[in-house]
Amino acid sequence: MPQSNPPKIHKVIDDFGRLPLADTPLATKKLSATPETILAMAIDAMIKSRPISHDLSQKAVSTLLKAGYHDIKTLEKSTWDERTMVLKDGGYNRYREQGATNLGELAELVLGVYDGDLNNLHKASDGNVQKVRALMKEIRGLGALGADIFLNNVQSVWPDMAPFIDSRSLKAAEEAGIETDLNAIFKELKGDCVEMSRLANGLSMMRLEKKVKEVEGVDGE
Repeated sequence: MPQSNPPKIHKVIDDFGRLPLADTPLATKKLSATPETILAMAIDAMIKSRPISHDLSQKAVSTLLKAGYHDIKTLEKSTWDERTMVLKDGGYNRYREQGATNLGELAELVLGVYDGDLNNLHKASDGNVQKVRALMKEIRGLGALGADIFLNNVQSVWPDMAPFIDSRSLKAAEEAGIETDLNAIFKELKGDCVEMSRLANGLSMMRLEKKVKEVEGVDGE
């Protein structure tokens, strides 16, 4: 079995790792799979799947959650104009109109198909990662990239989704000299789903900030 290169794995987590929903009103080290948390992760994935800067998308996500849109009743009752203004306040100007529409459609889907709780999507998938990914891609405005962003985060509270790292971040890991055997990596992290999520997000951040070379110089085993 190829070595997972523990020193580099831990350096990525230490230097770049981010907990799910970091820098938002829901940031905590003890996330649980509440309907609000899962909806917040879906909103986060939807916003961050657009081709805009990470800082700007992060600000928009935080603004949406401050407005309470991770509560399905609040999101359902919001008007298109209200959602547009919240997105504008979050600096999400280029995509605010489409984003407002997609958020409204998200509320309709969650209520109409999943009885107001995306945990029911998890149940419908029978714990299969690819089924979850396919169902998440059905959310308009989220797509393949958004589904991967969602899985990077949701594995922290849906343990049967772990170990998961999106394909672009796996490529960044390979470039940094980290083998891409997910099971070996997960074993190194002692099966900790939260740490796996931090690693996935850390690799994504490392890629976005073009910091791969900072990890390349770390000696492996």
